[in-house]
Amino acid sequence: MGGMPDTAAARTPFHVRVSRFLEGRPWIADTGLLAGPLGLFSVGSAANDGFRPLFIGGFEPAGWPLVLMLGLLTTLPLALRRMRPAPCAGLIAVGALLQVLTLVGPGMSSISVPIAVYSAAKFGSRRSARIYLIIALAGALLLGLYFLSGYLLTSPRGINLLEILLPVFMITGFAAAVVLACWLLGDLGGRRRREIAAIAERNELLEVEREQEARLAADAERMRIAREMHDVVSHSMSVMIAQADGGRYVAGQDPQAAAGAFETIGRTGREALTEMRRMLGVLRDQAEGVDYAPTPGLADLRRLVADVRAAGLPVTLRSSWGTAADARLDQAPSLPEGAGLAVHRIVQEALTNTLKHGGGGAQADVALAVDTPEGDRPGGAASPGDQLVVRISDTGVGSGADGDGRGSGLLGMDERARLYGGEVTTRAHSGGFDVVLRLPLTVSR
Repeated sequence: MGGMPDTAAARTPFHVRVSRFLEGRPWIADTGLLAGPLGLFSVGSAANDGFRPLFIGGFEPAGWPLVLMLGLLTTLPLALRRMRPAPCAGLIAVGALLQVLTLVGPGMSSISVPIAVYSAAKFGSRRSARIYLIIALAGALLLGLYFLSGYLLTSPRGINLLEILLPVFMITGFAAAVVLACWLLGDLGGRRRREIAAIAERNELLEVEREQEARLAADAERMRIAREMHDVVSHSMSVMIAQADGGRYVAGQDPQAAAGAFETIGRTGREALTEMRRMLGVLRDQAEGVDYAPTPGLADLRRLVADVRAAGLPVTLRSSWGTAADARLDQAPSLPEGAGLAVHRIVQEALTNTLKHGGGGAQADVALAVDTPEGDRPGGAASPGDQLVVRISDTGVGSGADGDGRGSGLLGMDERARLYGGEVTTRAHSGGFDVVLRLPLTVSR
């Protein structure tokens, strides 16, 4: 069925569209409502065989070409009062001055003077607005002198001087008051206009800043995912390589051990793939239904140690609130989820480095303790100022290993610790390699 399209333009009322059109083209309204009508008055004055100065008799009327030229000079510039307020006020000031100097005198076109002062104060700069206010006040004084000279030249002898000065003072004061009032109104309007423009600019800057913050947050999330990917892939590949080498070695001698090694390889690969999918899922749309697995933390260290043991590295796990055989991780001090993940990844990276660089016969030890300023507390209770201390030590080649020991893995450890107010210190010595993590504890409430 035919009909008009339901567009925004069709739904907008006609008068609103006209108003928006005129706001974008202010010279149309200024020409039609101000410059045009006042210009017609000037043309009418010139066509009426010149113009006789107000309140002054005895002077010959000025010629119509001069009246027309000065009248148009003081009215037509009003078409530019919003787009070019300073040139508009300047042209009108010149026209009004010439009217006085040529004795054409102020006529209907004089209305354009306070309008120009108002426009300069509202739409122009503050400096130009003050300048044209001074010029307009000086013009009011000049207008008073103009009428004073006219009265003195045309009044009969013996007239009281007070009868001449009183109307002159009234005319001068009235002209100055009108100019000042228009300037004040224009200044108030200009301040409001500048405040609105500043608010609009501030909103634009806030929008740009919000977009920048969103981009920075996205970059930080990508960096976090990159670190997680490094830890997961590095650890899983190390375990799988160790199991593959062991399985190949015992394949002909102990098929059952080889089968166990390959089973570990498959399980480690599947777990790594699952965790990689979970991390990469945050980059996809939530509508795809990404399945998020629990974030590993302190409670998962036992399973991590078991995987490393299965890869062929003897590892012990102990804590100050448990025994060497039972670390009692369920009684560990509470940590935020992100801090628990940081501890898990740091231990994982340290054990992975031992697997890759420790050499044959290396052993590792993971020790957890709570460092308190007042001394040990029973049960691993935490209070403000306490720190969780995790020490990962191995008996590998230590300082005899190739490289400077500052690879991306160790840098990632330090970044994770600093993210939660902690620190990681590493030391390579002749008897192995030590990694010590110190992390402030959060008191449970």
